[in-house]
Parts: sequence; structure tokens; C-alpha cells
Amino acid sequence: GAIEPIIYAGRDAQSGRAIPMQDRIEALATRSLNWAKLRKKQNAEKKICITLFQFPPDKGNVGTAAYLDVFGSIYSVLNKLKEEGYTVDDIPENIEGLQKSVLEDPLASFSMADLNVAYRMPVDEYEKLCPYAM
Repeated sequence: GAIEPIIYAGRDAQSGRAIPMQDRIEALATRSLNWAKLRKKQNAEKKICITLFQFPPDKGNVGTAAYLDVFGSIYSVLNKLKEEGYTVDDIPENIEGLQKSVLEDPLASFSMADLNVAYRMPVDEYEKLCPYAM
């Protein structure tokens, strides 16, 4: 859908007939099967990532968004996930504690040049994992 679009056919310019793209149909089928497997997994077995917006980077703008309570929202989501059986460890006692744990984390203090990079993916690996991103 809107979060993971895959074009699986094109239109013939002359006839307007849809022409299927076999490799993309296979990718779509695999993705659909994986989504179905994920649905059947217990919540405690699922892995979730929460991405925290920061723009412009390296300017002290972690978790800022106009008129939104970013840390309050994340705090609510973390508690709801835990309530629904997801494995969520070490939730601070309150929103301020969450904000402090993020903003004062020593690992979050890298400069723009370092960007807290845990892994640098080579282009060929990215292209293999995301063949339709090009």
C-alpha cells in the first residue's frame, strides 16, 4: 500500500493492456506472505522501531515538531505496546524521564559527522535488498 508500494505491471503504449512484471509480482507475493506471518506472531516476538525526528540534524532539535507533544506521544505508545504484550523494557516513570533519557543519552551526543552510525551498508547490498528503489 501507501507505505510499501510495488509497481507490478505496466501499460502497453499501443493497446493499453497491462503487462505484468514477473519479478515484481514475486516480490509482492513474498511481501504479502511475510505480512501474514507477522500477523500470526505473538506481539512479544515482534520487533518495532520508533524513529525520532530531528531536523536540522546536529542542531539540538531532537523530538521537535510544531504543536505536537512528541515525547508525550512516544511515552503513550510505549505504554500501549507494553499493555498489548510487546516486549518493552525500561520505560521511564514519566514523560520528562523519557525526554531526559533520550536527550542526555551519551550515545546520542555524536556530531553530525558521526551520526550514531551502527552499520554502513554498501551500495550493492542496498540494491540487493531494495531492487526497486533505483
